[in-house]
Amino acid sequence: MFPPELTTELHIRSQVYRLVPHPQFEGMPYGQEGREGTVYKLVNNAGESSALKVFRPAFRKPSVMKLTELMADMKDHSGLRVWSRTILNPLEDMELLGQYPELLYSAHMPWIEGKTWSEFMLDREVTTPEKSLKLASVLVSTMAVLEQAGIAHADLSAANLLIVNANQESEDMSVELVDVEGMYAKQLEEPDNLPEGATGYTPPFLKEYGDWSPQSDRFAGGILLAEMLAWSSTDICKCAWGDSYFDPQEMQQPSERYTLLQATLERQYGPEVAALLSRLWSAEQLQQCPTFGEWQIALASAKQFVEQAAKVVSDPDTELQQPEEETVNLPSEYAVDALTSAQENQLARARQLERQGNLTSAFWEYGKLIEQFKERTPFHIEIGIAMEQVQEGIDQTVFNPEPKQTLVKKGWAQLLHQNKQSSYERLWIYVIGGSVGALVFAFIIYVIGLFK
Repeated sequence: MFPPELTTELHIRSQVYRLVPHPQFEGMPYGQEGREGTVYKLVNNAGESSALKVFRPAFRKPSVMKLTELMADMKDHSGLRVWSRTILNPLEDMELLGQYPELLYSAHMPWIEGKTWSEFMLDREVTTPEKSLKLASVLVSTMAVLEQAGIAHADLSAANLLIVNANQESEDMSVELVDVEGMYAKQLEEPDNLPEGATGYTPPFLKEYGDWSPQSDRFAGGILLAEMLAWSSTDICKCAWGDSYFDPQEMQQPSERYTLLQATLERQYGPEVAALLSRLWSAEQLQQCPTFGEWQIALASAKQFVEQAAKVVSDPDTELQQPEEETVNLPSEYAVDALTSAQENQLARARQLERQGNLTSAFWEYGKLIEQFKERTPFHIEIGIAMEQVQEGIDQTVFNPEPKQTLVKKGWAQLLHQNKQSSYERLWIYVIGGSVGALVFAFIIYVIGLFK
């Protein structure tokens, strides 16, 4: 059975490997449990480390061969080091599989030293703003590459992100995607076992059925980016729920955590980043979530925002020398406040009217609400987007008359009905008139007979 003793040697292709002992449990191999299997750390005779992922029986499928072929074309991109892998199969590894059948379709790949983002959050280890921006930038760059290729990780969460060189300078840090076996690509078949939607990265509309599509990563990826960006705030670290910032039960609900996170992003990175979080939080389907391309653009603006804010802090006179149009990006002007109870009720009423199809009333409610916020603030932008969508619905209703053919048919039907109704009326007149005429004629005949 696998795993064998630590002294057992595994002959994988042209190399000989041994299992590395666990640093905390003597006599046990170093393995990390996951949803689909266990990843063991191996070392060859040259002292080079690698990983062997041994799948549970339900996940030992030949389709992993097709997945690996697809991965080979993108393995050199940043964040995708585990895509450089070899799959143990009966055609090329029969001798090893005959000895250890449990290794069928196991994945042999690079070993990556790092700390998962979930461990990072559980430790409540505050980063610097530079490191936060670096982590988010690296992650969004990797996700944008996948998005443009029509590929999705499809099981994105803090546990599946490895932070490499977490204790080094920000320039040396990187983020690696792991557990990629369930990823989406049009060339692949949908897995039988989709991840269960019960994490702090799953919106309510996906909890029951899940998703396996090119957009699968948009919601989870947006939450992860927001977490990384805000993790330089001590308040954010203290407020975090556990191995994710949000409690799974509060996803897309009004909460103190959401208000604090949005305010932090607004204050540290500017209104564009905060507006993307607002849009993500109010989305009702993945297509409404920001793309990673949009996040990339927002992070580029955030970098300029941070640099400008740092310049103002280091040189207070700089603020006075700047033209008025350049000072509008200062964080104090657009600090995000929480919605009041009355505003929350007004927003809920507007959304309910929109869902019921009462678009004019919904537009009126949104209009009254948007006047309470400054321009370019996240709430102002979010409500503005909602108003645009409602306006489009109103325009389609008002300016989409019935086709002429439908009107002609409707008019012809009415005419036929009217003609039919008129025919019945005339028939009754003829019948009654004829009956009266017959009675008069009979009466005349009767009178003439009497005088004879």
